[in-house]
Amino acid sequence: MALFKRKSKMEKLQKHLTELRSRAAALSDKRASAETALAEAMVDREKHMLTGDLADEQTAHKLQAKVDSYQSQWSGIAAALVALQPQITDIEQKIAAEQEGIQRAAAANKLDRQIAAIETALPKYLEHSRVLADALAEIAHWHFESGQMTSFIVGDMGQVEVAAGFALAELKRMPGAIREGQQAIPRDVPQSGLVAEIKPLPPTQTVFMLRSAKYHDHDGRARFAGQYEDAMMPVPTAQRALHHGVAVSVADPRRAQLRGARGGDFNPSASDVVDLDAIEEPKGVPYIGSDIADPVLRAANFQPLDRGPERMLKVTP
Repeated sequence: MALFKRKSKMEKLQKHLTELRSRAAALSDKRASAETALAEAMVDREKHMLTGDLADEQTAHKLQAKVDSYQSQWSGIAAALVALQPQITDIEQKIAAEQEGIQRAAAANKLDRQIAAIETALPKYLEHSRVLADALAEIAHWHFESGQMTSFIVGDMGQVEVAAGFALAELKRMPGAIREGQQAIPRDVPQSGLVAEIKPLPPTQTVFMLRSAKYHDHDGRARFAGQYEDAMMPVPTAQRALHHGVAVSVADPRRAQLRGARGGDFNPSASDVVDLDAIEEPKGVPYIGSDIADPVLRAANFQPLDRGPERMLKVTP
């Protein structure tokens, strides 16, 4: 004998939603086909009006009938899609409400178990505290610290009993309020996990290219910068381009005159394309020229110092 499992309300709603979405997708495809056919029929009708025999009423009526037919078909499908959307929205809302109900029931049941655990543990805690307080009280008359502990335990027991009376009464009302949607679902304590380290993005600089150039970015990917266009590149690469006159600062007046002059007509394989990665820089202090973008460094106006011939000093004792 075969046993059939009865579908839950959620399963029925999800099945209905799947069917509605499938129907909506099928209607959307039909609407697209009708739209294409309507456009072709309108083109044929216009072509007949512009170049055909205007006295041929039969052909004109036939072409107009095709336009009317596809127009009606498209309108009917569009109306069906409009009528279908509220049904889909209604089912989605019902599924969301059902899911919330399931979550609320689970949260309320969990809270019921937690309250039962508190009610079970509280008398045991008070009983063991009372036993400990009695044991300490027997020696409290000659041992000061034991007397202090006794006072603390007895006071703590009184406060816990009073607080538990209010807290348990409030907690016992919460599961019903959660089920009825009158109270938010309690959130679980988030588990602490390792936070992925966010690495800062490597510094870049935007320059205006006077010549086309190729280079590699921070990730080693090959890049191309066209002539008379802005290019963002790693700072050392940008400094190299500025140093060798391949690029200028975006504040340079030539940018306003020349930007986009090439119109995107570039050939990355051309012989005049500069390979910025192949340019060797002299060792020592990095170049800081007049084209540097930083206004503070530009205003500093660093100038190389003249150096005379080497001299050797001899110190005699």
